[in-house]
Amino acid sequence: MSAPVLVYGLGRSGLAALRRLVADGRQVAFADRKSAGPDVDEAMASGAQRVDDVTAWLHHRTGGEPGDDRPLADRSSADRPLVVAAPGVPIDHPDLDTLRAAGANVIGEVEYVWRTVPGTYVAVTGTAGKGSVTRWTADTLSAAGLDAVAGGNIDPALAAVARAGAVHVVEMSSFQLERCERFRPDVAVMLNLGEDHIDRHGSVEKYHAAKRRLLTHLGSGQTLVTNADDPILERWAEDAARAGARVRRFSLTGPADARFDAERGLLELDGVPLLQRDDLHVLGEHQVANALAVSLTADALGVDPGAIAAGLRGFTGLPGRYAAAGTVGAIRFIEDSIATRPLAVAAALRATPRPLVWIAGGQGKGADMAGLAPLVAERVDLLVAIGASRDALAHAFEAVVPVVRVTEADGRAALRAAVREAVRYLEANHAGRGHVLLAPLAASFDQFHDYVDRAAAFREAVADAGRAARTASRVEAEA
Repeated sequence: MSAPVLVYGLGRSGLAALRRLVADGRQVAFADRKSAGPDVDEAMASGAQRVDDVTAWLHHRTGGEPGDDRPLADRSSADRPLVVAAPGVPIDHPDLDTLRAAGANVIGEVEYVWRTVPGTYVAVTGTAGKGSVTRWTADTLSAAGLDAVAGGNIDPALAAVARAGAVHVVEMSSFQLERCERFRPDVAVMLNLGEDHIDRHGSVEKYHAAKRRLLTHLGSGQTLVTNADDPILERWAEDAARAGARVRRFSLTGPADARFDAERGLLELDGVPLLQRDDLHVLGEHQVANALAVSLTADALGVDPGAIAAGLRGFTGLPGRYAAAGTVGAIRFIEDSIATRPLAVAAALRATPRPLVWIAGGQGKGADMAGLAPLVAERVDLLVAIGASRDALAHAFEAVVPVVRVTEADGRAALRAAVREAVRYLEANHAGRGHVLLAPLAASFDQFHDYVDRAAAFREAVADAGRAARTASRVEAEA
């Protein structure tokens, strides 16, 4: 008899796990803090039992044979209840602590899929760029003829798309990695390390420790693709090599298996030219690093250099990532709504020419902003601060750059006001020329549904400003 399974927390990941568990014929229950909603309705309709008291559930669903009174902790893993916890549920949630203490096996959705769906697994993590690299890699593999799917932290959840025999390219957040017990991908990709989710993990060290879990079980049958320009990742790579993993490095600044020759504007793979930087359809130096990571990952899976180059050329970016968002006269707008971490924001600031107006703000994530101050002083002409963290942003940067606070509570109204402030500033101080960058350094949930919603609102605000400018020009011409 299979042990019963409790899905703790629904949402995108938990609901996808529940669907797969039901399809696998498992005895499924679920717990969720919401009393109602579409995901709760679907879970109930699937036949899954709702659980409001995990202790009572454990008492009635011991998972052993009738008459087996052994404590759960004394039973084999197969006989103990399995708990698949959604990534949004804190690792130290009291209910999860209760379940673990009683002997339940608490894992995450990705771990469950890896254990039950045979195939090849590529796992991508890092503080910035992992969504782009995940999709870029899957697209490159698919174009080369491999059966590849992308899922995980990127939409859709891995459980929604996994299929036997496929190459599963999985974006892995620190929240998901916390719940990986035995996960061992065929190719592990470590892009970079910075600060993020300090509000969840409590410290940078604990956040990095969660990321490092991706490498825990690598050995002689696995490949690690890693950033040679990151000193912490280099130390981790040396440990992985000692464990027998094949290590492949990329670099923007020095010798590596995949490197960027800035003088010639050339991306190289194993010393052989791959393509020119100008052949890429995505903006920013960070995307060059991402392209190098994709090339090594595809190479590790047997894709030939010509197909890799074609895949790199074909990628046009993901919504919410660093991309052109429109113009108002000679002012160019760049949207990077997913830039919520200092590392991602720094990359966006470096990639955007001056004069530069930086729009930032939202729900703070506990990151140390002070480390960005020298770069802001060097790159930014005006900061327009919005959302819940506007005062914190102003306090962090007003000594190095002029700051305008936008006080509108509605997110769309705030972005329209921010765009107007940016246009007004550039017209008054730089002859109506320059760049405006949305790189929030904060989550979106104070004013938007998610970062994609924020990206769409920014593009709408830019379009509105463009229409207003054209109307004003036409009226002036007719006067």
